Amino acid sequence: MDRALIFVTLAFALVFFIAREGNRLTRERLFEIIIAIYTFSCCFARLFLPVLKGDADSTGSFGNSLSIWPFYAMGLLLIWIVARQKQWRIRRPKLWLFFLFLGYAGYTLLNPYNLARRETLVEVFYLLSFAVFMYLFTNSFSVKNVVRGIYMGLAATVILHFLLAICYPALGMESAVKIFDSKAATRNEERIGAVGTMGHPNVLGTYVSYYFGFFAACFVTAYKRRESALFAAMAFIVIILSASRSALLASVVSLLGVVVFYVYRRYKLLSFQSILKGIIPLGILIALLLTGPLSFMFSDIEDLDEMTTSRLMHYYCGYEIFQDHPVIGVGLNSHLVYLVENSSAVMFEQVFDAADIWQPEEFMFSNPIHNIWIILIVELGLLGFLPILAFIIWYIATFKRRTRQSQNRYYNILNISGLGVIFCWLTQGNSDWAPLTPQVLSLSLMFLALSLNTHYAAEVHPEFETVEASRRRLAQESQEEAESEEVPLKPQLA
Repeated sequence: MDRALIFVTLAFALVFFIAREGNRLTRERLFEIIIAIYTFSCCFARLFLPVLKGDADSTGSFGNSLSIWPFYAMGLLLIWIVARQKQWRIRRPKLWLFFLFLGYAGYTLLNPYNLARRETLVEVFYLLSFAVFMYLFTNSFSVKNVVRGIYMGLAATVILHFLLAICYPALGMESAVKIFDSKAATRNEERIGAVGTMGHPNVLGTYVSYYFGFFAACFVTAYKRRESALFAAMAFIVIILSASRSALLASVVSLLGVVVFYVYRRYKLLSFQSILKGIIPLGILIALLLTGPLSFMFSDIEDLDEMTTSRLMHYYCGYEIFQDHPVIGVGLNSHLVYLVENSSAVMFEQVFDAADIWQPEEFMFSNPIHNIWIILIVELGLLGFLPILAFIIWYIATFKRRTRQSQNRYYNILNISGLGVIFCWLTQGNSDWAPLTPQVLSLSLMFLALSLNTHYAAEVHPEFETVEASRRRLAQESQEEAESEEVPLKPQLA
């Protein structure tokens, strides 16, 4: 029933988008509607079809079922667009990326310590197919179509999430919890959080923190500023109602990063202007919010202690696995299976009895480690983790350069959104595994892939280009006009 309602909701959104255009519906607008429907579909956690289940009972952060996701259907449509509309005129793929991914996949599947190769294959196949999808995606649409389509889709998403969050927990309508996910789970009675369409408060908070960054990017680049401010405010309220403390901190940190790295991008990171005008005022505002109106989210000391205890024990499990296999790890998406199979080697009593902290071992063996960085380093080892860490550092270090080199603010919106994803990973990833779920990855990886597309950065859209690009373009056009003017010939003497 939940999947049927999802398809009805998507069909209603499609009819609404098309009816709103009326006689103005062009091919470009139709492309944007397609992108909007796909983006909207990503918010439904139950919109997938399991095909092949893994062997292990324990599932890692990514799950153990080979499934059909929305972007598979979208990929078939993109092939048709590339064939019919683009006449197969597409850019050559970067082969070094393909061989890099092939190397990752090969060594994690052939890892002799991998006890759950089918679970590993599930994630490898997802990442490979998503990479192919993004390649077709960027060859089918311009950056203008992409941003406008994503904006429409995420606007529908935040409205739906906001309405569901108002129904529950704001109005206490528990029937709203399982509308789009029959297996949705809320927290205990002391800490109630909205689940929206994602099935769990933490997953909802993580997903919303990403599109909160997108609307913040639209606001700072002056794209539909009033609507973007409204949608960003609605997204922030949904994060609060989800009661996800990690998502709340991730959102404010990503907002701080946007201010420092984009709003004051002309200044150095630790310059006097950047600190005085950006970091200090926004830091004070965040501190006032967290210690004032939002302090209730951090007032439950017992809950915080319990969550801290659970995470510390999980981190210790990760430390034990890393000690056993520090170089190549135990295989992608397989750390929980490895932990269950080697539970006798984890000496919980010796470490935690003296510290007087304890959690049932069933919790340890049925939930992935609540830290994406520990998950990555124990599953991929140093051989796979260090390149990922280098990419994160490179992305932040080159953000300002990519922004300066871009020709329009459409691309800058994607660039800022990607930066927001990185800061969310660095903040929330230290206390949760939700960023590695496939439902959440569909949005975060899309933002990162689009922000790294050099062709999008080079596109020129005069109606929405940056001030610097506008000046360069006008100066170049004036120079070309001056050079093209015919110089009158002097009269020849007889």
